[in-house]
Amino acid sequence: MLENKLELYGAYGKVMNCGGGGTCGTCIVEVVDGKDLLNERTNTEMKYLKKKPESWRLACQTIVGNKENAGKVVIQRLPQWKK
Repeated sequence: MLENKLELYGAYGKVMNCGGGGTCGTCIVEVVDGKDLLNERTNTEMKYLKKKPESWRLACQTIVGNKENAGKVVIQRLPQWKK
């Protein structure tokens, strides 16, 4: 997201984010496609997102790809705001 200059945070998150510690939840995204290219949920995510769908991730805790795999990941920002 950073490399592609995509805005991650809503208005509240721009001011109140934890700076990547995984404690505030302002960077929640939904993985629409490409889940197999991501690392497993971290312990921090398991605690914070335990009652959320498996497709939800904390962007600050998520690593995309490595030397062995590459591809496209599609995410939905702010899935908690969807109706």
